Amino acid sequence: MNYIGKKLKSLRQELGLTQTEMAAGVISVSFYSKVERGLNDIGVNDFLDILQKHNVSPQNFFGDYKLEKDNKRKVISLMNSFLKAAYANDDYEINSIIKLFEKIQPQTPFIKYTVLATKLIANTHDDKALKRLSNAEKSKIKKLIFRKDTDENEYYRIILMANLIQIYNVDDASFLIRNMIRKFQNFNKMDRKMLSAISALMINYIDWCIKKGRKELCHDALLYIEKLPSNIELAFIKILGKFYEDLIAGKRKEAKQILNILTKSGYEVNVKRIVKINFQI
Repeated sequence: MNYIGKKLKSLRQELGLTQTEMAAGVISVSFYSKVERGLNDIGVNDFLDILQKHNVSPQNFFGDYKLEKDNKRKVISLMNSFLKAAYANDDYEINSIIKLFEKIQPQTPFIKYTVLATKLIANTHDDKALKRLSNAEKSKIKKLIFRKDTDENEYYRIILMANLIQIYNVDDASFLIRNMIRKFQNFNKMDRKMLSAISALMINYIDWCIKKGRKELCHDALLYIEKLPSNIELAFIKILGKFYEDLIAGKRKEAKQILNILTKSGYEVNVKRIVKINFQI
């Protein structure tokens, strides 16, 4: 694959566009597809027209590769911190992290999408905000979630889905989860950040089902969590999975013991959220 084709494909993935959308009528889709694969050379004028259609300057397009790579590592680290803050309903930390995202330069499409995603989660991470969403707003969020269909951006799509699972009714959410379980069966091919994202999605789905009185829909997600690798990064999720399993089975004493252990381990805020939103143990 030639350099221009590879960079165009990367840009298209960051923008969340299909090849048809990326070609933007400047060149045929079949020709554009071959450009990405390094089989065709694109003319300078056509190349610049495509960039202009998507508001990308040549300077940003040919930006420093090392800086871009460093920024993506920074984004992943910040996103992990952001998710912890969102789960704990820590608004101060949430807003502080968003400001750090906004300071990253250059603001590539990848970074801009991340900022958009974090702001969306920040504005909808509690029940009150979610209840205020209109059907039209929910529809826009669903489109945003599914506009990313590439391996690199699958991570962010799952993060959005995990944090906004409550915009779906339980049956629709169950359909999505079954698809995710089928798609992500091979743990050996998933990196740590993807494992963390998909496991968080499973936990939030289980939480949502129980809250809506549909605990019978939790079995597949609980089984999935049980099968996850015993990595230290997934310990909290696997413990939560055991908690929900005991709770659904009516083992409230065992469930309470798990919450007590989590509280003593420094997860008091998370435990309060679980008890307040779903249960009175």
